[in-house]
Amino acid sequence: MLLFAVLPACRQRKGTAFYSRIGGIPLFSKFLSIEEEKRERVINAALKEFASKGYTAASTNEIAKEAGISKGLVFHYFKSKRDLYFFLYDHTLEVVNSELRETVDLLETDLFVRMQQVAMLNLAVFGKYPSMMDYMKSVYLEAAEEVRGEILERIQSMAASDYGQIFSGIDTTKFKDGISPERAINVILWTVEGLGEQYKERSKLSGEALDLDAIIQEFGQYMEMFKTTFYK
Repeated sequence: MLLFAVLPACRQRKGTAFYSRIGGIPLFSKFLSIEEEKRERVINAALKEFASKGYTAASTNEIAKEAGISKGLVFHYFKSKRDLYFFLYDHTLEVVNSELRETVDLLETDLFVRMQQVAMLNLAVFGKYPSMMDYMKSVYLEAAEEVRGEILERIQSMAASDYGQIFSGIDTTKFKDGISPERAINVILWTVEGLGEQYKERSKLSGEALDLDAIIQEFGQYMEMFKTTFYK
């Protein structure tokens, strides 16, 4: 699921901004000022292209074609393919952080309630940006010299504690004796990740939109099973 692909880089250091600025003006202000529907088309087209082909093979021609705009407009909004690539990285972090603040209650101590909130976050983001998770996964595997150095710098400069923060404050007294909360969480995450991939592949093969109600229902069934397994 998206959140778990993004968490290692999800929190910024204090004082940094998602989008670079020049003289207090966002670097991509032209792009950010266009109508939302057009902006989302470009973002989704770019996420899809980079996720499926990687940085080097990704084509700005294909991005423009998929988004229904001219290639010239792509370079009007972004100076280079590299700028577009890292805009998507920053945008992903912004989207996830925004949803995280609105969706996940870090004061909730029950693991399974927290997991339900995290699942809703993933569904909300995936519904708007279907290729965002695949893009972030591809970023961590990207080997192109033109971007690899900055990818590593960005990851290292971010706090890597968000994974722990998402599951901090969980009431571990609810777990059965002999059950490691950390391992239980890992088992749940692996299952949720697999479930998400399964539904995504079904959607690709069938050409139909994700059945969110079915996902929520099956997710709930797994959570009940794990709750019975891990809780007293």
